[in-house]
Amino acid sequence: MSDTVAIDAALVERYILELGTHGAIEETGVTRPVYGAAWVTAQAQLAAWARDAGLAVHVDAVGTLWGRLAGVEAGPSVVSGSHLDSQCPGGRYDGALGIIAALVAIRALREQLGPPRRTLELLALCEEESSRFPATNFWGSRAITGRIAPDEPETLVGYAGETIGEAMRAIGLDPARIPEARRADIDTFIELHIEQGPILEQSGLPVGIVSGFPGIRHYVVDLHGKSDHAGAM
Repeated sequence: MSDTVAIDAALVERYILELGTHGAIEETGVTRPVYGAAWVTAQAQLAAWARDAGLAVHVDAVGTLWGRLAGVEAGPSVVSGSHLDSQCPGGRYDGALGIIAALVAIRALREQLGPPRRTLELLALCEEESSRFPATNFWGSRAITGRIAPDEPETLVGYAGETIGEAMRAIGLDPARIPEARRADIDTFIELHIEQGPILEQSGLPVGIVSGFPGIRHYVVDLHGKSDHAGAM
């Protein structure tokens, strides 16, 4: 048996370009906030591709999409994917690349090598960009880890004034079922993401492994006094 797994480059390109039509703006941009119309159609498209790839598809209580290829051995899953929502505006590769890479990889492994030893899962998180609701939200990730407080669906208010619970109900999701999204059976998570900087391109490297992450702090400063001339005063 060959150790080489062939990847269909034309399929990768088709997935990227077609997913980019959902919420498309200008030449290569997208605007796809969580639970919006473009997000809903993009998720439906992804679900169809995952089923065509032989995966069992389900959407959890907050709207994160999962595609499962069962392993022949019992045990926790190996999961790969990224987020389906975008900044407003964002690029068509941000988040989409990780989802498509996972889908193509699992599909190729199933078709060329058969059932995996460990269960493999595709993940398309519902919300990571905080483009519709406040920063540090990470709604999909927090649902998986059980870190959404019971009152949050009705107290987390978006930039347009709606609660995230209202946005969920508008597309048929029930906030009361959020605890059902928690997972305790994931062993490994792998995410392929575009580099949001120039280092790999400048170095001629096709891929890198993240070993550090910048922390961001926000400060609010109150200044008391009066405005005056910068020199004499």
